[in-house]
Amino acid sequence: MISKMVRLFLFLCIMASLPSYAQNNIHYYFRTLDIRNGLSQNTVYQILQDKNGFMWVGTKDGLNRYDGLSFRVYKKENSTLGKNFITALYEDHKGNIWVGTDGGVYIYNPKLDSFSAFNQVSNSGICIKDFVTMIGGDEHNNIWISVENQGLFSYRDVGKELTNYLGNSGLANVTRFWLSGKTCWLALYADNLYYSKDNFKTALKPFRNSEGEEIFKGDIINWQVNGPHNCVYVASVNGLTEINQTSGKTRRLLNAYVRTLQFKSDDELWAGTETGLYIYNLTRDVLTHVTVPNQDDSYALSDNAIYSLCRDKENGMWIGSYFGGVNYYPYQWTYFEKFYPRDDLKHFGRRVREICESNDGTLWIGTEDKGLFNFNPMTGKIEPFEHPAIYKNVHGLCLDEDELWVGTFSGGLNRVNLRTKQVKHYSKGDTENSMMANDAFTICKTASKDIWIGTTSGLLKYNRSTDDFMRIPQLRNMFTYDILEDFNGNLWFATFSNGVFCYNVRNRRWKNYQFDKNNPSSLPYNKVIGIYEDNKKRLWFMTLGEGFCRYNPQTDNFTRYNMSQGFPSNTIYEMIDDNKGNLWITTNNGLVCFNPEADTKRVYTTANGLLSNQFNFQSAFRDKKGRIYLGSINGFIVFDPETFVENSFLPPIVITDFYLFNKRLSVESPDSPLKGSITYLDEIELDANQNSFSLQVAALSYQAPEMNRLEYKLEGFDREWYAVGRNSIINYSNLPYGTYVLHIKGSNSDGKWNAVEKILNIRIRPPFYLSPWAYAVYIILTLCSLLSLIVFFRKRTRQKHVQTMERFEREKERELYTAKIDFFTNVAHEIRTPLTLIKSPLENVLTSRSISEDIKDDLEIMDLNTNRLLDLVNQLLDFRKTETQGFQLNLIECNIPDILQKTYRRFKPMARQKGLELTVDSPETLFASVDEEALTKIISNLLTNAIKYSDKQIWIKLYAENSELYLSMCNDGNIVPLEMRDEIFKPFIQYKAGVLNTASGTGIGLALARSLAELHGGTLHMNNSLDNNCFLLMLPLEHVHSMNLKINKTESDEDNLKEYALQVQTGMFRYTLLVVEDSLEMQAFIVKQLSSEYQVLTAENGVEALTILEENTINLVISDIMMPEMDGLELCERLKSELDYSHIPIILLTAKTTLQAKIEGMKLGADAYIEKPFSVEYLKVCVSNLLNNREKLRASFLHSPFVQTNSMAMTKADEAFLKTLNEIVIANLQNPDFCLDDMSSLLNMSRSSLNRKIKGILDMTPNDYIRLERLKKAAQLLNEGECKINEVCYMTGFNTPSYFTKCFQKQFGVLPKDFVK
Repeated sequence: MISKMVRLFLFLCIMASLPSYAQNNIHYYFRTLDIRNGLSQNTVYQILQDKNGFMWVGTKDGLNRYDGLSFRVYKKENSTLGKNFITALYEDHKGNIWVGTDGGVYIYNPKLDSFSAFNQVSNSGICIKDFVTMIGGDEHNNIWISVENQGLFSYRDVGKELTNYLGNSGLANVTRFWLSGKTCWLALYADNLYYSKDNFKTALKPFRNSEGEEIFKGDIINWQVNGPHNCVYVASVNGLTEINQTSGKTRRLLNAYVRTLQFKSDDELWAGTETGLYIYNLTRDVLTHVTVPNQDDSYALSDNAIYSLCRDKENGMWIGSYFGGVNYYPYQWTYFEKFYPRDDLKHFGRRVREICESNDGTLWIGTEDKGLFNFNPMTGKIEPFEHPAIYKNVHGLCLDEDELWVGTFSGGLNRVNLRTKQVKHYSKGDTENSMMANDAFTICKTASKDIWIGTTSGLLKYNRSTDDFMRIPQLRNMFTYDILEDFNGNLWFATFSNGVFCYNVRNRRWKNYQFDKNNPSSLPYNKVIGIYEDNKKRLWFMTLGEGFCRYNPQTDNFTRYNMSQGFPSNTIYEMIDDNKGNLWITTNNGLVCFNPEADTKRVYTTANGLLSNQFNFQSAFRDKKGRIYLGSINGFIVFDPETFVENSFLPPIVITDFYLFNKRLSVESPDSPLKGSITYLDEIELDANQNSFSLQVAALSYQAPEMNRLEYKLEGFDREWYAVGRNSIINYSNLPYGTYVLHIKGSNSDGKWNAVEKILNIRIRPPFYLSPWAYAVYIILTLCSLLSLIVFFRKRTRQKHVQTMERFEREKERELYTAKIDFFTNVAHEIRTPLTLIKSPLENVLTSRSISEDIKDDLEIMDLNTNRLLDLVNQLLDFRKTETQGFQLNLIECNIPDILQKTYRRFKPMARQKGLELTVDSPETLFASVDEEALTKIISNLLTNAIKYSDKQIWIKLYAENSELYLSMCNDGNIVPLEMRDEIFKPFIQYKAGVLNTASGTGIGLALARSLAELHGGTLHMNNSLDNNCFLLMLPLEHVHSMNLKINKTESDEDNLKEYALQVQTGMFRYTLLVVEDSLEMQAFIVKQLSSEYQVLTAENGVEALTILEENTINLVISDIMMPEMDGLELCERLKSELDYSHIPIILLTAKTTLQAKIEGMKLGADAYIEKPFSVEYLKVCVSNLLNNREKLRASFLHSPFVQTNSMAMTKADEAFLKTLNEIVIANLQNPDFCLDDMSSLLNMSRSSLNRKIKGILDMTPNDYIRLERLKKAAQLLNEGECKINEVCYMTGFNTPSYFTKCFQKQFGVLPKDFVK
């Protein structure tokens, strides 16, 4: 019995010595970083913060550097780190990081961003190659390293000496050591804790407490930290032990497998164990145990096996675990207590909608997913209130003395008696005093104890006496979202689509406020979801998408607030003010603390400890102590604004990475411009082609890294500061070469800016062609160029002088040649008209029968030489055209042998006369695209030349080869020397040797032939044969722009001649002709030839002709082309385009003989085109045909009842005129008084012009034409057979049937009654 009492006493003493466990519900909220965030592995052995502020995390698979936003992973595969299993980390006084691994030590040089193996040989001749258990340092900057199986090492950097202790002692492995003055403490694996003094000059002694006990014998010590009051805290397999080094007393604080220790503050020690985190408060002697919950909790520890702890410069705690990666517990500058479904709140809902205080100080919380709950702020407990009548989707709460009104979505309204827990349920009914909907979104109790309920279908007021409801008609069918009674007693109602309503209780008047797009002081949006009155009696209205606004009672308008003023969202859920006058506003993108007086705002997000950035509707409450409760979609938070302290930590700004053309570069990268780590560089030089780069930057504050702000400015390029984006990358593209200074500044999560900027000098070298060496080369080259230019210009001046003289001589020769050609051309043009006056009378005399045969022979010789002279003139004009590009080819498909045979037959008599043998070798058919006229001239000139200079024989051969046409023409005359064979093709050049001296000619025949050949894209030359003179013509067989073109020659058949003879015999001149010719001789000759048959008027140019046309009715115009003032082509175009004259036929007379000239004249509307010199007979027949054809057309129109008026049109202008004329007459057909005056008025023409126009086209007066149209319409109606003759008479505008019958018979030769048959 006594032994039992003793054992009990000892147990109670031990328990009394142990610290007590915390009973209050303190919650620690952690952020987790693991492989999902870029960590190389979730097994974390070591954590270290370096002097710059980077966090280093050592895992079993790589070393990680963290800057708050991303991890940089170092492995043997991607760096010079030799091992991936990181066992120890230590930063020396130089900033180098010593990395212990399972296979030796590596030193990280941050300035070079590279690792080097520590291969120093110790005094005992060994290197560190085994598992490193710990790395530390002493006050003399010596590095101490403990290694499995190799003992303890000390490295002096000054002398580069590595000393090995205990290497051959046979003792167990050193797991932990620490230095205290000259004493070195050693923890040996599963052995004991020892100490030695003066660098192991004394023997190892085991540690004994004040009672002489070796309390660590057989234990495994994992960690040690020095604490206040000269205490040391030791973590071991058996627990946590406190050693008072002053008294030697020891105390076991925790019985657990403790791996690591770290002081968070002087009175708070954190211990990482295999069973979670223990937090020991030294002042209160209280332990708090934090473990992994049974259900997923994003704010809890991620693993119970904790291997490392580290406190950063912001007093945040980093926790490394075996499977859970890293957990971070930031310093609580702003503490948000969180309530959400977790181990101790498994049944609580997430979607917190309403918060309402009860009479007992507890809070009623309505959720949209789990129903109604009661929260005790004192104990932190949340209890569900379950009743079958209360639907789980709670939207409205209101305390009414001992009763609680509970509104739900689609579940009706409930009144809960809080004493008896009885529930009265109200639902939608059909009576006027029932609810109009089962959705009760808001409930408000006024100072007069009235209960107002807002539903999706209108507003209700509760009648206490009858326990029913009164429907408010002013808000019928309106979605009422919130209700508030202001300090004046007025009621405000927020609706979802109809703005805000105000009900003045005193005068019982309603007023509606709505959005007005033309009034910036109106309500910003009609979807109002919340109303709040602050401590200063200001009314605030929240909207769903357009921010919030303040009501101004003096002006009865609103002041708007939205994202344009820096607010994070335009969806505002609720607001509540604190004791300092700040408004706490819940939004769709965080929590805002807004001070309206100072116009300052601070935004809090999940990075600061919120449950969610999205809050919920109507979910805000402040208790009597000033604590604020805010509901969100993930639970609710509780905080006291009075406890909030501004974050005073100023984060250092670092550049973490350098990218060139979107590729990250390091010191070891090929062609890298970096001479060291970009983090430590103050300047960088880039080549000209490296002027597009990016820099990744970071503000090393881990409190809420997403809320840190960075700004930059490139001095020399940027004019203002720019904010760094979410990716923390600064980009510059195509910077000009030069020197720049990059300034980067940053702030912490509270917006406190660090005055110390990160500065990087950037120099972009100029391209090679703008370098100093390049400029030196440029100067040398410039001097050489100047010398070369001087020499060149001196030489050039001499050459230019020589060339000027040569050019002067050539120009003189050219001027002489041009003058000669112009002279011959002008003479030729002048000759053509006299030739016409010779040739035409000569033809008349030859056709006369009254001359004798002798005279006739002489006249025929004259005719022959006249034709010869005409050919020479034409040839000279053609040559001039080829030289001035005025000769245009009209390419058509022709059978070349036919052209050759025709030309051959013309020249055959001449060859026979000279006794020449002419041989032609030609296929029967050979088609090619040529200008028939031009080819004939080529062959004619070649034959003329051959006949002139041949002795006895001429050979002609026509053949085709390789899509080309060849014509060879050879003669046996005197051989032309080789040097002259190209000269003879020049104009006015003749080879006069031997018999050639007697030959006559102009000297332009061969030149014209070659020019025409070249126009065809071919050649003409003499071959190099010395046996004979052989000319070879080559033409392509096909051309791209060839066409099938035939010229219709004007017929001169016997009928026309007979009709012409008959007209001469009768002597009746019913036609008037106008002859326009500037040559008075030619004009007189034409008048003489035509005046016997027609009345002929004359004009010397186009202007005179127009004057005559205005005064006379002209039936036909004969005009020359080449005339002063207005030529024939202009006159033709003018006549055919003007309505008054477009019907008059035109014959053009010209010396232009080419087909192109004929086509141009015909395009302008000419009816005939006659070349000078012309045949008088041919001219007469053309005139007769044009006039007779129109006469026949008129006769057909007059006597045929069904021929339409537009058939008389010869041009488009006439066709349009006749169509309009016909429409006007038909429209006025029944008007018997319709006459010329009416017609001219409707056509906007004068009487004389209209009369002349109708006379010219139809050869009748306007009144005759009107009568003719009436008769043609009558014939049409009679032919249809639907009307009687009398009806037709009046329908067509005739006054009497007898007159109609008379006119009809005269016009068509038949009575109307017979026409019907």
